[in-house]
Amino acid sequence: MLLPMPRISYLMLLGATGLLLGGCTKGSEPAPAPVYLLDRQWQLLELQGQPVPATAESRTSLTLSSTNNTNTGLAFCNQYGGGFTMQPGNNALGFSPQASTNSYCSAQPLETRYLELLPQVRRYLISNRHLQLYDAEHEQPVLVFEVGK
Repeated sequence: MLLPMPRISYLMLLGATGLLLGGCTKGSEPAPAPVYLLDRQWQLLELQGQPVPATAESRTSLTLSSTNNTNTGLAFCNQYGGGFTMQPGNNALGFSPQASTNSYCSAQPLETRYLELLPQVRRYLISNRHLQLYDAEHEQPVLVFEVGK
């Protein structure tokens, strides 16, 4: 079917305008890739609003597996793990009680508190490479992590 000349001219004008406008955007850096909750190693930065000392003994981490809804990590002195549930649409996140190995170190009180806090988590927020975990009682996060390098 042949289109009348005015319609062809109109369509050509629309196409040319689209090409011109598409080329008028400012050159800018691409947006950073979003940080996802699962299958990343998160390093603990804060425990109940207090910075975690940056010593070899305090390299506390958390990894949530997308394949089997389990979490693993290092809690100051010991390896630990358990299960988790999540609802990404409303940022709900919960952890089961955690099992851990049983070595003693000077950071044992921090480790004990950390492992007590995880099952109290009810929701999460990811912002600027940081994972914030909240319990049901506080407006401030009880645990703050940074995505590992």
